[in-house]
Amino acid sequence: MTTSPIIRVAGLTHRVGLGDTSLTILQGIGLEVKPGQSLALVGASGSGKSTLLGLLAGLDIASEGDIEIRGQSLAALDEEQRALLRARHIGFVFQSFLLLPTLTALENVMLPAELQGRSQCRERALQLLAQVGLAERVRHFPSQLSGGEQQRVAIARAFMTEPDILLADEPTGNLDHHTGAQIIELLFRLNREHGTTLVIVTHDEALAGRCERRLLMSAGRLEEQHAES
Repeated sequence: MTTSPIIRVAGLTHRVGLGDTSLTILQGIGLEVKPGQSLALVGASGSGKSTLLGLLAGLDIASEGDIEIRGQSLAALDEEQRALLRARHIGFVFQSFLLLPTLTALENVMLPAELQGRSQCRERALQLLAQVGLAERVRHFPSQLSGGEQQRVAIARAFMTEPDILLADEPTGNLDHHTGAQIIELLFRLNREHGTTLVIVTHDEALAGRCERRLLMSAGRLEEQHAES
């Protein structure tokens, strides 16, 4: 049985205005990602990786082409509809953690589900924090946690709404090698347990090497890299 792509990108080009002219950031990108796959986007800084991630999230609309998430064209949705699709189906992990400093670890994890009016938020958040090894740190504030612990909270928060897709932008970028390795193991364990599709922008070779697919972004174009036999 053929599984439909959870992400489909066709003819994607994106430009940004620069005074009287424009700069092409992405050009003619096509991509299909199957449910549950793990995909690394690699390439030099400024090559367009994070721009593509933002477009996949519906944070912006491409100049040309289209992105489909679960068969739904993002171009056909207004801003409110795209926000709803993100809330229901997409989780985020960022390099800088982006935890709210006045909330505890537990409250940070609960927040996305609370905003959606979901029930049993506390129970699920406690379960996720236990899964990421922070059962004893639930009442700590971000300032009381190490960088690795903060990223674990961010990952638990990303999984709180049971997303179909997790978009991660340099999730190990601010961590030392040992802590980064722990975060990599955690991401892929949760990927297996929850069946979540991973799309990860990274310079971390160890992280890219764990992904099923590796795509190189260069000068706004995307090229699949195959593992050497």
